Amino acid sequence: MEEEGLYFEHCLTYQTRSKLDDWHFPLEDLEEIVIKNNINQTGPVFFFIKKPFKKKTYYEFKYYLPTNQKVELNNDLFGYESIEVADALKTRDTNNVDLKYMRKRMKHYARERKWKIKVDELYGVILNNSDEVIFDFYIPLMKTINQRKKF
Repeated sequence: MEEEGLYFEHCLTYQTRSKLDDWHFPLEDLEEIVIKNNINQTGPVFFFIKKPFKKKTYYEFKYYLPTNQKVELNNDLFGYESIEVADALKTRDTNNVDLKYMRKRMKHYARERKWKIKVDELYGVILNNSDEVIFDFYIPLMKTINQRKKF
């Protein structure tokens, strides 16, 4: 694990609620929009998950597709924004993605170092390398770099 930020400009966004295990289904919708509208994708697709309040089973998801410029679509389902997470705890995974496990692992790592994190938030960046898919996960940190020990 390491400390790193996350920043993308000009992102097409899609927001939905679903069960945690169904996180990958909206990716097909984004791919279809890119093809149908001839959109130039300039970075990896990534998503944001917000944990549900109390014991609800549906999580809030927002998917981001970086583009080279602002894209206007005649569709209310898609938005547009830039994203910046200045300080975050980052880890990489190349195996099957278990979002609950990933969150617990990162939470444990931060707790051991007495770092405060936004435990209800998680970003996942999907990197396609040839035959392998790599996932980078980020949880925003609540303290500045100067308040933490370097590791």
